[in-house]
Amino acid sequence: MSEQTFPLGDFNDLESSVRNITQQPKPQKQQARPQEQKTPQEADASKRDWMHFTFICGIEIVDKVKAIAHKEGFSIRDVVEKYLKDGIARYEQKHGAVTKQRRDIDDIL
Repeated sequence: MSEQTFPLGDFNDLESSVRNITQQPKPQKQQARPQEQKTPQEADASKRDWMHFTFICGIEIVDKVKAIAHKEGFSIRDVVEKYLKDGIARYEQKHGAVTKQRRDIDDIL
């Protein structure tokens, strides 16, 4: 029998090449600068200051809010937050203060 040649060389060479590639140590990521440690109160306060809030509205409103934000040099978040705060203030003038009320579980039955 004649010896068979492989286009990629001897199988053992290929196997050892693959083994070398897969066993290479992964490049280490650069370590981030150490962050200042926050006290538990500071960490809790930062969680309460901001919350991701998504809603759906008409395209015309989205386009106008974007245009206003661009024209006035503010972020969309700033513009929407301002409008929400103004709307809440008008609601509270008419209906009284809005508070986050938590019901007792026994009140549901």
